[in-house]
Amino acid sequence: MRITLSSVGPGVAPVAASFSVGLDPQVVSDVRIVSARLNNKAYDAGVRLLSDTRTASLFETRWTTRAKLKSGDRLDLGLEVRTRKPTGDLPTVKHPTVGLIDMGNHITQRQTGLTTMSRRDAQWT
Repeated sequence: MRITLSSVGPGVAPVAASFSVGLDPQVVSDVRIVSARLNNKAYDAGVRLLSDTRTASLFETRWTTRAKLKSGDRLDLGLEVRTRKPTGDLPTVKHPTVGLIDMGNHITQRQTGLTTMSRRDAQWT
């Protein structure tokens, strides 16, 4: 799996890129970041886990990087997700979500409303 963070500018983001990943704890046992590329080049983003929370309906991890993205920068993060076999029928399914966190409160920081996400749904056989 991959998460892509793109900076639209107009200047450098005032805080380092941070994000959360929400997954279904019925089918996911662990997630970790295994690679980072900045503008299509290998990059040591200094990704570190801030916290993880597991309830019956949500497994959420929160991550931060050292990357203060400049206008036009693209940070691609590779994830390794370890799955688990459900113990029975799933009464509900939590679809994967990714969100930006700690956007900062600097006067130049703004959200464009153009946050998008695409995914390939799991296929159970």
